[in-house]
Amino acid sequence: MLKPHEVAKLPEGKHCDERYLYLQVRGLNRSWIVRGPRDANGRRREAGLGSTDKVSLSLARQRRDELLKQWMNGIDPVEAKRQAREALAKKKTFREVAELVIELKSEGRWRKSALTGESATLGNWRRDLENNCKPIMSRFVDEIDVAAVRAVLEPHLEAKHYAAAKMLLGRLEQIFNYAIGEEWRALANPAAWKAHAHRWEGAPLGKRHHAALPADEAPELLRKLRASDAMAARIVEFVLLTAVRSGEARGARWSEIDFERRLWTIPAGRMKKGREHVVPLSDAAIALLRRMESERIGAFVFPAVSNSYRFGGRMVRIDRPAPNRGVWAFTKRAAGGEATTHGFRSTFRDWCRTRRIDRELAELCLAHSLGNETEQAYARDTVPELRRPIMEAWALFLEGAETSNVIPLKAA
Repeated sequence: MLKPHEVAKLPEGKHCDERYLYLQVRGLNRSWIVRGPRDANGRRREAGLGSTDKVSLSLARQRRDELLKQWMNGIDPVEAKRQAREALAKKKTFREVAELVIELKSEGRWRKSALTGESATLGNWRRDLENNCKPIMSRFVDEIDVAAVRAVLEPHLEAKHYAAAKMLLGRLEQIFNYAIGEEWRALANPAAWKAHAHRWEGAPLGKRHHAALPADEAPELLRKLRASDAMAARIVEFVLLTAVRSGEARGARWSEIDFERRLWTIPAGRMKKGREHVVPLSDAAIALLRRMESERIGAFVFPAVSNSYRFGGRMVRIDRPAPNRGVWAFTKRAAGGEATTHGFRSTFRDWCRTRRIDRELAELCLAHSLGNETEQAYARDTVPELRRPIMEAWALFLEGAETSNVIPLKAA
């Protein structure tokens, strides 16, 4: 039986205390080992109790007695500890599973902007998770319950942002479904719609459209735009005149503009539908482009205002388009309310409807797909010359010079 004062003095080797407890000395290391009774297969059970620096002789004897009691009752604490370690190694946090889901979806599933090379959907997922899911990000995915998910949704629901809350819930449901499929969670999905649906009773969940400016207010907006020298004003003016999307206008390159034929050809890679779009340019659009051409400084029609930086004692130019944030903010100020640049396309479509312009031509002006896949495959010609009078009449309307001889246009 060992004495407390002997623990630090005994030479290298194994020194028995009593009842299966040993002091193991290896060089400068001294630790406690319990060599218990043999198991059913005749193998000697053994467990380490830690260093003598942290575990005293009396504490080692206490822990030895606890181990022996478990062994005698048919429990293998060493095996239980090993299984617990393995189980912990297999556990995943919500953040880890979310990152795996995002990585899986990012591989060719989410469309990337031709301007920035980034996916807007990816950005929305990351913002949604980082801004709203902080309370559960570090928790193990198999320990999160319905109440925790409800707490994540609560801020959106209290603010009556029902559509945003439903979008967030859908993303959470996908993450938990992935965890269940990978066997990181054995319980039911805590973000399943059926567990939360009652919280949306009576809430407006219809598809939210981009706020549009009434057509009769568009001429006044154009007047405000032309009174400003801001780059954002020129972009919004171009969007308004051509009825294209904001990103398509911001990414316009001089190589896409044909002044002689008065056409702007947007390549398929920059179009939402992945198909080339030819825009007939009105007199007003040509005048705007000529103005921009007189200040041309790069490949983009509407370049970023800050497009150079100092490197190694010299200024290096970065040729890039104007950012979307400035255009969005300018539109809010100029148009007022909730109007958006994308909503100007609805403004144009409303104008076409009130002028009884042929529906097919109006839709082609907006680069919308018409008919089924077979019809789209055969309808390769988007008839830009038939659309030219529409764009010219639209520009005249915006400038307050609409003439009474504009007649309804019929598709050829």
